[in-house]
Amino acid sequence: MNYDFDVIAMQRMLEDRLVRVISREEWSSLQQRLSQFQKEKKAGSFNLTFVLMPRLIKKCIVPYDRKSDQGLKDIRHGFCIQNWEVSRLARSWWLLHWVTEDKIEYFKQINSLFRSAEVNEQVALYGSLPLFAYPDEFRLCAAEGLRTNIRQVFESIALNNPYPADYLDEAAWNQMVLKSFFMNVAVNQIIGLDQRANGTLAYILSDYAHERWSANRSVSPLLWRPVGKFLDERLFPDIEKLFQSEHESDKKAAALACAQSSFQLAKEWLQRNNEMNEQIMEGALTWESLEETLLQG
Repeated sequence: MNYDFDVIAMQRMLEDRLVRVISREEWSSLQQRLSQFQKEKKAGSFNLTFVLMPRLIKKCIVPYDRKSDQGLKDIRHGFCIQNWEVSRLARSWWLLHWVTEDKIEYFKQINSLFRSAEVNEQVALYGSLPLFAYPDEFRLCAAEGLRTNIRQVFESIALNNPYPADYLDEAAWNQMVLKSFFMNVAVNQIIGLDQRANGTLAYILSDYAHERWSANRSVSPLLWRPVGKFLDERLFPDIEKLFQSEHESDKKAAALACAQSSFQLAKEWLQRNNEMNEQIMEGALTWESLEETLLQG
């Protein structure tokens, strides 16, 4: 069926989440619209239901359900609906019902929704990227979406979304990560941040840090997470600067970066700072715990 996951299982899982939130009347209305579309196969009625979804069902956040959320990830690796509006969930479910036999027509239909989408519709569409048939065909669409300055649209692509890590090329991926720091979003929610770290990105982030420092502006300690694996003679002076910082969070970031590195100077620094090294080894100091500390501060 041209999907890279079990679409029937995904439809059923999303339906299960929906019926536990919306009323019987609301679900019955959606079923009637689906039945009508499946009989007539008209793009107009399909698009109208997508657009009207927030008016057809109640406005609320989908309740957290650990077992069900894991079930979604088991079907489509990394797919996450945490903190989604129920209308956004319903739109993702609805999108799974457009016919996929004709690749050109499928792309034409989804692309038409993107072209006319307002902000909340864009959020639903970009958040549904991992669920589209012919996922390779939407690489440029995702890259174009990342150019937005609308925070919630950018976050719908960059955060808790497996599509960028799975399909973006290195240049687009690197730009997304850099922009995430520029926009000050929760970078630890970027799926694949560690796995897709690369030397080019490490240098890009170092250059960005130097620009910030030159302007007497702060740099997020989390910026060094994708850098640690690639520490070398050029990058290690940045880490030394962090070691000398008056902020404990910078020193912790430096230690975590060194722990990821095979660079000899990084290993030697960790040996001299045994307390932080032990915290890392014991799991008491992680990038996630550092982020929690920053949020609390």
